[in-house]
Order: sequence, then C-alpha cells, then structure tokens
Amino acid sequence: MIVTRRPDGLALIDQTEHGRVAGELASHWGNAAFEHPTPRQPVLFATSHHDEGWRAWDALDLLNEVERRPLHFLEIDPDEHVRLYRQGVERIRMRDAYAGVLVGMHWTGLYRGRWSSPTARGRLARTTRDSALLDEVVSEEEHRWVTGKRAAWTAEQPRAHFEATLWHNYQLLQLWDLLSLYLCVMPEEPAPTHGMPTTPWGPQLASIEHSPATVTLPHVRNGTYGSEVALEVSVSGPGTVSVRPWPFTEPVFSIEIEQAMVPDRHYGEAARVASERARGRTTALRWTLRDDAAADGPRGAADLRGGHDHA
Repeated sequence: MIVTRRPDGLALIDQTEHGRVAGELASHWGNAAFEHPTPRQPVLFATSHHDEGWRAWDALDLLNEVERRPLHFLEIDPDEHVRLYRQGVERIRMRDAYAGVLVGMHWTGLYRGRWSSPTARGRLARTTRDSALLDEVVSEEEHRWVTGKRAAWTAEQPRAHFEATLWHNYQLLQLWDLLSLYLCVMPEEPAPTHGMPTTPWGPQLASIEHSPATVTLPHVRNGTYGSEVALEVSVSGPGTVSVRPWPFTEPVFSIEIEQAMVPDRHYGEAARVASERARGRTTALRWTLRDDAAADGPRGAADLRGGHDHA
C-alpha cells in the first residue's frame, strides 16, 4: 500500500494499481529519440505486474503499529517482503519466462540498490539478520535466472544481445516504477520555479508526506546501445507533469490513478482501517503528461543518440 498524507485525509493506492500505471507509462514509451521497448509484450506484462505479489497483502490493510495508521509499503517487515515478492515472481514466471526473469531482477534489485553497484544495498534491512536473509534470497534468485534466461532466449538474437537488451529493459522498468510512484504521491500543485534544487527521486518515498518537487530519475539509455539520459520531472501546472527530455510517443497523454481516501487519525486496529476504506470514497487522481518542448518543433533522434556511448 502506498500511503500519502493529503490535506483531506490519507490517500491509499494499491501496489497493483501503481504497477498498472507503470505499465501504462511503458506502453507510451518510445519516439525518434528513444527506442520502443522490445520484446514489447513481455516487457509491458512484467512492468504492469512487477508488484503482483502485493495483491493479497494490500487487501489486508496492514497497520503501522507505532503511528497507528495504514502501513506504508516501505515499512513492511523484510520477511513479509520476501514472502510476498516470491509469490508474485512465481506467478509471473508461470505466465511468461522473459517477464518472470525481469520481475525477479526487479525484486532482487530492491535489495541491491537497484543493481547500481556491487556493494549497493537497499533500505529494507534493519538488522544484520535481515541483511543475511536478503543476501540469501538474492543468491537463490540469481541462480533461478539461469533456467529462466535459457527459457526466454530465442534464436532471433545472439546471447550477448539478449543479455544487453534484458538489462536495458530492467533499467527501463526501474524508471517506469519510480515515475509511477512520483505520480502516485506528488501534490497536484506546481513546484516553485526559482530557488528549488532538482533532486534525485527515490529516497523521498520513505515518507508519507510530500511537497511539490522537481526531480531527476535514474539514468537510462535511450536504446540498448544508446547514450545515457537523465530525465527531469516536475509538476508544471495543476495536474500537469513535464518530463525533459520527452521519451514518449505522443506529445501529450493522460493517466488516472485510483486512490481510496480514509480519515487521517489514529487507528486502534487494522480492522478499523479496512472498515474506513470500505465505506470511504474512491477518487481518481488525474495527471496530464506533456512535452513542453513540442511547441519548439520536433527534436531529431541525433540530438540524443549522437552522444558518446558510456558502455
């Protein structure tokens, strides 16, 4: 559950709804400067269902025992996190081998700083025992990739290209994941245009309170062998998000996110959260994503693909 404190209460967004939004972003990805994801259907399926394991847990309306409010997704116990993700990855793996490997990479990447460096670690472990558990899980899942990759690799491409494309798709999934989370939690009013630094997006998600912010997403290549690009994201007008440089097919498109609103108060037990959610209101958070540079004319692919390759 993604919990956000709003002026009129707590907004609750299921992780599976966030995953659907990430998949919608993936479906719009690609233009003259950014390659379309390939293989398209497995990548879109993996992105839309990368948090499938949360489905049953979100239905439980878990409680933060300290603050007596709905449990935010980054507050979950590591043992539960492993259990739910393992179930979700298994369900995806049974449906599609390529998507199963990709979602498994996402799962373990959460324990490895999104695979940013050999020593990187996530923020979920709170004790040395937690760290040991997550290390063991990562090792087991990496061994499972061997079988999964053999099933997913086809005669259409050499193994080296398959591996390079797979890791590129992993990076795209991380970007779509974080951009979806930005849309889920960000206030709808614009960020100040002066005096506010642009900050990397991700660490802010530990909090349930958010202020308008201009952020950068993790670097991603604009193609499997393309140049690295850092996307800057901001709320440029009421309900409007700008992304620079623009990576999507259409110059403007809209996304709706379903959220449940519950009173922002102390809850004695999880059942009270479930009760409030059942009788509360469900609203649609509506965003329009717009290419601010579209009025300046189309940008050629060479503008972004002509840079040095950082391989």
